[in-house]
Parts: sequence; C-alpha cells; structure tokens
Amino acid sequence: MTTTLLIDADVLAYQSAFTAQANIQWKEDLWTVHTDLALAKTWIVDRLETFKKRMKADDFILAISDKNNFRRKLNSEYKANRRSKFAPIGLDPIRAWLAEEYGTVIYPNLEADDVLAILATERPNRKDKRIIVSIDKDFKSVPCAFYDFNRGELHETTEEEADRYHLMQTLAGDPVDGYKGVPGIGVKSAGKLLDIYGATWDTVLNAYKKAQLTEQDALMNAWMAYLIRKDEYNNKQKQIKYLWMPSCFDEKQKRKYSHLIHQVTGNLDEDLSRQKPFDPISF
Repeated sequence: MTTTLLIDADVLAYQSAFTAQANIQWKEDLWTVHTDLALAKTWIVDRLETFKKRMKADDFILAISDKNNFRRKLNSEYKANRRSKFAPIGLDPIRAWLAEEYGTVIYPNLEADDVLAILATERPNRKDKRIIVSIDKDFKSVPCAFYDFNRGELHETTEEEADRYHLMQTLAGDPVDGYKGVPGIGVKSAGKLLDIYGATWDTVLNAYKKAQLTEQDALMNAWMAYLIRKDEYNNKQKQIKYLWMPSCFDEKQKRKYSHLIHQVTGNLDEDLSRQKPFDPISF
C-alpha cells in the first residue's frame, strides 16, 4: 500500500515566509522589511522531503485555504481577531510558487483544514494510506492519521475519539478562532464533563443551558469547531451538501435550523474574504 501525505500548505507558507523575512536598519531612523524567497523555497523543499522520509510516504497533496470561508457567513466573529494582523510580505508569492511548482488544492469557501479532512475521510476502501500533516490540534476531531510535525507525534484517531474531541471543542471553544464556548469551561473541564456525563450532545447542551446559553449557541460553536468530512461535501460541484447535526436530532429538530444551514449550502457566491490591513476601508 502506498502512503500519501495530506499537507497543510497554509502552515508551510506562513512559516517559510516568516523564516525568510528580516528587518533591515539602513540608518538610525530608517528600517525596512525584506524577504528572501529563495530561502523560503529551500525551507519548504527541505520540509517536504523530511515529511516524506519520516512517514515513508510515496506522494503528497498540498491544500490551501480559499479566501472565502463559509463559517464567516454563519458567524461574523469567526477569526475576526486576525483581520488586523500583518501577514509576512512573502506570503502571496510563496503560495503562487507552491501552486506552480507542486500544484495546490483549493475548494471554494473552505479552509485548508476542511480540504484535508475531506481527502482523509473519502473512499474508506481506497488503496493508499493517507496521513494529514499539520500543527493544528483541530485534526484530532477527524477520524484519520494525523502527524503533528511541531511535536513529532503521529495520531491514529478513531471515529469515536474524533467525535468526542469535537464535542470537547464545542464546550471549551477556541478564542483564537473567535468562538468562546461555555464561559468558565476550558479543555480540561470539558473533558471531565464528557467523562462524567457521557460524550453526548445532551452533556454539551446541559452545560450551555446552565450558562444561560441556547441550543443555537451550542450548535453554532459546534459548526465552528467541526471540519467538513467527505459525505458532507459535493466534490463535483465543490459545494457543501449539509452541516453537522447531533445524531440524536429528529427531522423536526433539523428543520428548526435549516434556515441557517441553507445559508452556506449550494452556491455561495458572496464575498466572505477578510479585509487586509492595508486595504482601504469601505463604508
């Protein structure tokens, strides 16, 4: 059986761009920033070869996030805290080079994480073994093999473990990504709740209700935390088919939230990209 690496190229592009960026002082009060793209490219090539060697892989696929993100349609605060941060100056040309040199996979309105989760969970009877390569802990919510190259750890996550991790994220939230979960509940306390009361939607919902939050609040955070899997995406039309719902929901409960789900399924032509720090402000 061959092994294919599914690589988070967003991370590679950012890390290489920062590695190749330097501040130069020309005189007392004059500083500039420059980047050495040759250094960035060499860094990426070395990383790719290292990944292949460590994982004994035969091939790799690079995924990049689309500028649009369906989660922003559902929650305007999703990653909103990142809009004012300056990206490294070599980021765009590095992404362009990755696409030209290796080819990159981009799905409309999805993050690279979603693309990798879809590729990792498609065709369970496929002939190749697939391993996601990233530093993002969110991949523990996907039933797959995941290599965390920052920690040098390989995780083989079962579907049960992945679903539990997703519920834990729904409870704890992720302030970095702009969704806060239940106030006062962190990752450790969320794990304890699931251990004591069971890794079920009822456990999650009860915690939200005790905090005077609604079922819709819980569901919204569950959507922010959840990475799209193969059955939820139309690969031919490049569209989300439906969003995650608790397995305990009946048809009536699902219809209650269909108006939200329909905002991001099918054709989603709205520009959901974030304004860059140097872009002019429109009113």
